[in-house]
Amino acid sequence: MNSTMAARCFVVLVFVSFLVMSVSAIPSKRRRGTIKQLNRKGPYIGLITVYSPEEEAFFRSGAFKPDAKHPFVDLSGRRYRVGKINGKKVVFVRCGVGMTNAAAVTQQMLDLFDVTGIVHFGISGNVNDSMSIGDVTIPKQFAHTGLWNWLNPNGTMDPADVAYLEVGSYNVPEGDGVNLLGQIGYSTEQLFSVSREPNTAVSLWWMEVSQQWLQLARSLEGMELEKCVNSSLCLPEKPKLVVGLKGATSNIFLDNAAYRDFLFQTFEVSSSDMESSAVVMTCLSNGFPVIVIRGLSDLAGAESGDNAIHTFGSLAALNAAKAVLEFISKLPGYNSPLQHYM
Repeated sequence: MNSTMAARCFVVLVFVSFLVMSVSAIPSKRRRGTIKQLNRKGPYIGLITVYSPEEEAFFRSGAFKPDAKHPFVDLSGRRYRVGKINGKKVVFVRCGVGMTNAAAVTQQMLDLFDVTGIVHFGISGNVNDSMSIGDVTIPKQFAHTGLWNWLNPNGTMDPADVAYLEVGSYNVPEGDGVNLLGQIGYSTEQLFSVSREPNTAVSLWWMEVSQQWLQLARSLEGMELEKCVNSSLCLPEKPKLVVGLKGATSNIFLDNAAYRDFLFQTFEVSSSDMESSAVVMTCLSNGFPVIVIRGLSDLAGAESGDNAIHTFGSLAALNAAKAVLEFISKLPGYNSPLQHYM
């Protein structure tokens, strides 16, 4: 196949793929009717988690009571579960791993359901030595630390970049030879928003969660969190919940001590995950409140041996779910805490 024919085939393939994705994102007539009926009962709080252990921890609480008539709606291969938590109406969905999944699901939820805001939750890696596995963090802001300008060793860095990583500085022995991976510049996001003129974006590094919800979340500090995975496996210290730190997001599962240290020293972030900034960015773009609640499952590469997510991931997910339920209990319309759950 010559280059011209290959190019034409590529264009056709992209166009067909776009049509398939667009059609699959449009609910059928029956589903549109179901969503319309559900929205008459709204508004709802949107709940978005990432993968099955987090979902399982949330539903094991028994706090979620499904809608009697329409307990769920299936859209784009995902199941949106509709119900109540202690009388508060919620829509829950598991988005899947990564920023693309997170952004797509957040936008779909905001477009189709009558939601007043998004609570995003799950587990994350711990990048801050003052925090511990099992702790819960509710950050005040996030940065997308995976938007890079990757240059040759002698490349000219973009002055607009927020920070730089010189790969060669991590050579062992230090300064030995030239590292051909060169240098990485950390670029800002472009925020398009309903509050601005169309097609005009602002450069944004830190994406802030909703200040009103963050202030409400401060009342959760001191809440009781779980310490043990089971009767024979417990953490050495009682976990804590901390509000107001910073988080990093990229499409990278961080399990490297050197890069963990770079993120903390450069950006002063305390957690690293693969979805949060995408959820926050999408909510900011659409003008909706958002908050993120993450349980710390591992040390992001600082521990020796296997990553602790395999041992303490379920505990981190449980503590994150407990914090979500407690946060919902503080929202308007709730009068009592949810300590009897979990």
